[in-house]
Amino acid sequence: MIHLSHIPLDNSIVLFFNHYCGKSRLLDTLGLVFLSVDALRTAILVAFVMGMWEYGRVKKDISANKKVIAILFSIGLTLGIIEILNALIDSPRPIVTMESLINSPLTSSDTNELWRSGWVRNPKHGSFPSDTVALLATLAFGLFSWNKSVGVIAFLFVLFAGVLPRLYFGLHYPSDMFLGILIAGVSTLLIDKIKFFDGINKKILRVIEKYPYIYGVLGFYLFYIIADKFILLRKLPVWVKAMMGN
Repeated sequence: MIHLSHIPLDNSIVLFFNHYCGKSRLLDTLGLVFLSVDALRTAILVAFVMGMWEYGRVKKDISANKKVIAILFSIGLTLGIIEILNALIDSPRPIVTMESLINSPLTSSDTNELWRSGWVRNPKHGSFPSDTVALLATLAFGLFSWNKSVGVIAFLFVLFAGVLPRLYFGLHYPSDMFLGILIAGVSTLLIDKIKFFDGINKKILRVIEKYPYIYGVLGFYLFYIIADKFILLRKLPVWVKAMMGN
């Protein structure tokens, strides 16, 4: 495994934003909500993408529907690259490497559980690159390539709901998230440019047109899994191992 050391600028940026943590219950609670509640973070951008699909279906705009399918391929490529890098690179979170310098948020009875069961539940897990920010950025890049105005709103949402809370609580370095966004952008570009995927898109659309009910069921479930950050797939090996008695 490769051990990664972050540059001083990374540390300084984290400490700058984390300096404000623990001083305002309003800011701390907002940050904890966006950090820990997928329904107010990932699911919102997933809803934007589903809106794009419905727009294409109602307006007979096949390009919008093809773009949604391209986003799904981009997500698969982005997260595949992220998982490989996470497995190869050992990069503890700032909350681990600078533990004595990192401020903790003010919590109440409602937000204590968010802090315990949020991302801090596994602070030693490698942070480079950020898979959550990469996922959000992939959705935003796809939306931007379809509609610039919607895309700008999506990127602002990624900044305020994804990037800033992670700096605020000391859970990611800027470079962790920058690389995640870069991988998302490259993945989106590759999927858009490779004609092989365009051919697959057309075949998928024909199948959807032939079996709309089956698509509706599977499509909803797929988007739900994405909005839930693939927790089901991540936990499945653990559950299978438990059922086997290992």
